[in-house]
Amino acid sequence: MSNFKPKQVSFDDLNAIEKDNLLTAIRRGASRRDVLKMMGALGVTSAAAATGIFAGAKDAWAQTPKRGGRLVIAHDQHGPNDTLDPQLYTSTIDYTRGRMFYGSLVRLGPDLVPQPELAEAFEVSSDGKVWTFDLKKGVTFHDGSSMGPDDVVWTMSRHLGKESKSKAGSLVDYVTEWKKSGPNQVQAILESPNVDLPTILGTFHFKILKKDTTDFSKTVGTGPYRIKEFKPGVRSIGTPFEDYWGEGGYLDEIEMFGIGDPVARLNAFLNGDIQVMGNVTSKAIPQVESADGREIFSVPSGAYINIAARRDMAPGNNNDLVLALKHLMDRERVVKGVLKGQGGLGNDQPIGPAYADHCSDIPQRALDPEKAKFHLKKSGHTGPIEIVAAEVAPGSVEQALFLQREAKKIGLDVQVKKVTSDGYWGAVWLKAPLCVVSWNMRPTANVMMSLAFKGDAKWNETFYKSDKFDDLLVKSRAVTDPGPRKQMYCDMQEIIHNEYGCILPAHRNYVDGIASNVKGIPKVPLNAFGGAELPVGVWLDS
Repeated sequence: MSNFKPKQVSFDDLNAIEKDNLLTAIRRGASRRDVLKMMGALGVTSAAAATGIFAGAKDAWAQTPKRGGRLVIAHDQHGPNDTLDPQLYTSTIDYTRGRMFYGSLVRLGPDLVPQPELAEAFEVSSDGKVWTFDLKKGVTFHDGSSMGPDDVVWTMSRHLGKESKSKAGSLVDYVTEWKKSGPNQVQAILESPNVDLPTILGTFHFKILKKDTTDFSKTVGTGPYRIKEFKPGVRSIGTPFEDYWGEGGYLDEIEMFGIGDPVARLNAFLNGDIQVMGNVTSKAIPQVESADGREIFSVPSGAYINIAARRDMAPGNNNDLVLALKHLMDRERVVKGVLKGQGGLGNDQPIGPAYADHCSDIPQRALDPEKAKFHLKKSGHTGPIEIVAAEVAPGSVEQALFLQREAKKIGLDVQVKKVTSDGYWGAVWLKAPLCVVSWNMRPTANVMMSLAFKGDAKWNETFYKSDKFDDLLVKSRAVTDPGPRKQMYCDMQEIIHNEYGCILPAHRNYVDGIASNVKGIPKVPLNAFGGAELPVGVWLDS
């Protein structure tokens, strides 16, 4: 008896033309009998093989983006500081709106590896100081003009220099110049090497603008949608850009706005008023999971919540008082009781296990009232302390309330001032002596620390400067040897852990709610809404 078994033919074994013909037939309602006939014409005589091909084709068709439909999205905050100027972005609403209207030189996927987007290729010189980007041809702005090197050079130059208003300027402060190096090519000239530059350019602030853009009440980009309406603090609406160069822009319209109150946002989602909801609170997860046509979209991440104590003013300028607050944080309760396991323990520094350069050697700081009492006495502080708190992320207010409870036990009066999340980033953050904060994960540890902890960073929310930290941060950018690199990153994380005013209880997953017919959102761990990548590939399975 022969042991020979004929090779099983699958949908993936067909060539591109055969796949396209079969998918077209299924779109038009082809039956199994029709497929058998088609397979016979292709030389597939086994009924079992034809049935398998049919099943595979149907599955492929089910995952094929469909065009049409209207999507309504709500995140947890918006306000008068909403902007169409990428260098000024501060919120998820800004980031997601930016992805709707603009494109970047490179794009980051779920693995955070930079992939070409408006640049079709990029490479670095042997000394690591010159990055060359070859631009994609045939890309047009929404006004019909062509994108070229001059637009890229002008856009990127806005982030350089001490006079720049860019919120991400500290990420590229080692770039001395962007220049046109060919008819379809640009170069970044670096003062010191940085292996992370392409990854950085895939983050939120480095969207490509048309040269000399000044009016950001309405703007043109190269993104999959063009602007139909933009009202800061109210809503944004995009419609498809018919000449978009890539795949995407499948919907007839996307509307996006903020609903600050988490209960109101949840009700709008469950009632069908919105189809995508940002920041589902942990206690609302069971409601979403039990609702027909509603699902949880969870992405593990290095995002975190924290309380920022400004070290340049009272009471945060007293390091012993800050250490007392750090020892009063009940991290276990935040992760288990508030986040319901949708996250992990924080350790008063931003680089959690989700990052490749996480330092596991730093001992985990735990709730320790005796150590807190010791540092409080050493600080000499008396009187109340106020923490301003808003629901800027799940657990953001609870972390302050838990600290308040533990502080009372050692005689420290912590007052939690609750405010609305609308306008929070403009009115409270970087202004109040102590306030709650929510940070998105960044693609590398260096990017995260450059944004929030470098001495001259615009988002250095604790206003603390360490020359040793800044020196390590810059030098580590050129280091690829795993041994020295690990030590440098551990040293930096330990400095933040002990010296900065960062009281960080937990890293959190991004937990959004989506209607069951919403498809095509990637799991990029940098933000809500699939790393703010939602607008490009999202589609509705009607």
